Amino acid sequence: MVDTYDQLVNIAQVCRKCPTITLRRAYVRALREWTQQTQWLRVAVTGSTVVDGRQYSLGNDPYLDVVGIQAMQGSQSQSQGIQYWPIVPSNSGMWDPNMQSGMPVRYQYVAEAQFAVDPLPAQVYGLLITLIVQPKEGATQIPAAPLLKYSNEIEAGALAYLLAVPGQPWTNPAEAARNDRVFRAGISNGKAEVQRAFNVGSQRLRPRQFIV
Repeated sequence: MVDTYDQLVNIAQVCRKCPTITLRRAYVRALREWTQQTQWLRVAVTGSTVVDGRQYSLGNDPYLDVVGIQAMQGSQSQSQGIQYWPIVPSNSGMWDPNMQSGMPVRYQYVAEAQFAVDPLPAQVYGLLITLIVQPKEGATQIPAAPLLKYSNEIEAGALAYLLAVPGQPWTNPAEAARNDRVFRAGISNGKAEVQRAFNVGSQRLRPRQFIV
């Protein structure tokens, strides 16, 4: 995590006389929108089921809001080692309430920051859950990971908002529109990266001809 105020220097130079609290809210607003639309920001958490427990809470992080679940894995200790299996997303409206208890193989995300599993757990099973998250509104500490590649785009998102505010010394609709295009391109690039599962992707190279 990094301090939000440390990220405001560049936008403060453009939006002179803008109050610091307004700069911070604009920056966090842009980061929240980028993470919402791309679903790029993930964290892994561990937990466990309880016998016959259907619904579970994902807790409350002081800096991050949970907006969804990307993946879930179950585990069970056995004499020959640990058994792992995927727990897949499902529509709880299709679940059979009379199904016998066993290893959960399905889950449904329950807004907000909860989930339900099916069938009901017959015993305590381990869970590894990959969460899709975003910074909290008004956060003073934000994740550093998105800023390594997308800091310029997130700054552009903040500027797109600030420069479009009417009647201020820094108001500039033309620059607001230009920064919004940069921000939207950053969202598209983030979405594409998520769709590639964060892999770079294949590259086609033209072979060099040998001179004989």
